[in-house]
Amino acid sequence: MKVLLIEPNICSYALLPPIALTALKGFITTKTTHHTKILDLVFHKNDWQEYVLEEIRREQPDLIGFSVLSFNFHEAIMIAQFIKEHMSVKIIFGGVHVILLPQEVIHHHEVDIICTGEGEKVLQELLDNKLNCNDVEGIWYKKKGKIIKNKPRRLTTDLDSLAFPDFDNFDMQKYFFINNNHLPIMASRGCPYSCSYCSNHALKKILHGTYVRFRSVDNVLDEIDLRMKQYYRKGLKYLYFFDDTFILDKEFVSEFCKRFKEKGYHKLIRWNVNVRANLVDDDLLKTMKDAGCYQVRMGVEAGNESIRNKVYKRDMTNQQISDAFESIHRNKLQLRLYFMVGAPDETIEMMNESLKMAQQSHADEIFFGLLYPLPGTEIRHYCEQEQMINTIHVENIGPVLQTKYVSKPHLRRFMRKVKRWQIKMYIFDGVKQRGPRFFLDCFLFVFYYKTKYDFEMNQLFRWNIQRYKLDQVIEEK
Repeated sequence: MKVLLIEPNICSYALLPPIALTALKGFITTKTTHHTKILDLVFHKNDWQEYVLEEIRREQPDLIGFSVLSFNFHEAIMIAQFIKEHMSVKIIFGGVHVILLPQEVIHHHEVDIICTGEGEKVLQELLDNKLNCNDVEGIWYKKKGKIIKNKPRRLTTDLDSLAFPDFDNFDMQKYFFINNNHLPIMASRGCPYSCSYCSNHALKKILHGTYVRFRSVDNVLDEIDLRMKQYYRKGLKYLYFFDDTFILDKEFVSEFCKRFKEKGYHKLIRWNVNVRANLVDDDLLKTMKDAGCYQVRMGVEAGNESIRNKVYKRDMTNQQISDAFESIHRNKLQLRLYFMVGAPDETIEMMNESLKMAQQSHADEIFFGLLYPLPGTEIRHYCEQEQMINTIHVENIGPVLQTKYVSKPHLRRFMRKVKRWQIKMYIFDGVKQRGPRFFLDCFLFVFYYKTKYDFEMNQLFRWNIQRYKLDQVIEEK
């Protein structure tokens, strides 16, 4: 049978191919006799309707699948509606948003089946059974106007038994240009922490089986071997580890670094990871740096300890964060930081604590975003109690626009203040790195690259600065 998987990115912008769909394609392609193809719409935002119809008519799929997050769910529904208007084909939805809001998703008339957990083996059984949904664990489906809820499926314990993601349907050379030569990879699934704003703690309550699982070092290195053969000559220079917390298992990290170096890959490609401040270890960072790690990404979320730990439940002190900054800089790793604004109890003074911490961090990249109260999370429940968000239309996921103590105008004013500071920081950094050439690069971005690659204007400075700093990484080899 044939399945067509669609990445719903006609409004959002993606710098990396998605792990979820490529993992499904890899599994179906290598572990079954069925055929699958992925439609990536990131370079078809203006002609997606014609492109989708053309590909469906060419492929004649038996099933069309979407993997969705809360951020792109409405894009997926819009595409599914368009498909149903033009042809009769079964549509299945899966992904984090579906797992957290199954009842709401299945009630959309465009959706015939939903996957309520991990999708690889669900999709295999559906195709093996020629879309007969009876007894396929891990799905809900519609039958004669009724919603049938099958038993949940346990999470796959042995990640090595799955397949490597398959990127064959993506224009990797275009992606390498827009993301500065990065390729996504994951060495684990799940997170043991319970941050109130993150979907992980909600998923742990719903899904059955062991939630946090690691691949073996051998398996991860086998995938890297394959990626080197596939993409090194096409521009691959960096691996982007998507793991929620890469340094969770220090023995795994040490063994990976040792084996990665033994293969000599640290001389060819570099990599970056997510870390937590309270897990940062100086010796471990040194080991990672020696094995080719060039950057760590860290969610601080709030400069105020009360917001960070009592509201967001991050369980890390200012001292731990400060120590982590020092260790990262001491080991000459780039630092990317993330902050969130808009916790229900947050005041302007608390927000300014975040800005002050960002300014004092000397990080290479700093992102500020508004809080998105995701379905099923503790922070969403809190926001609903405080009547900060609409409790009737639970699928309408959007950012917080005010707090109990900060009005909409004042929150917008603060975010503008942050943006002005970021722009000044980027310009200072760009001139320091390239002098007048920085302004020429910005000119080329606006009048050439933006149109050719459909960049967003907020990437103007960040994309160029990242290129400059990656050039320094290459020079260190």
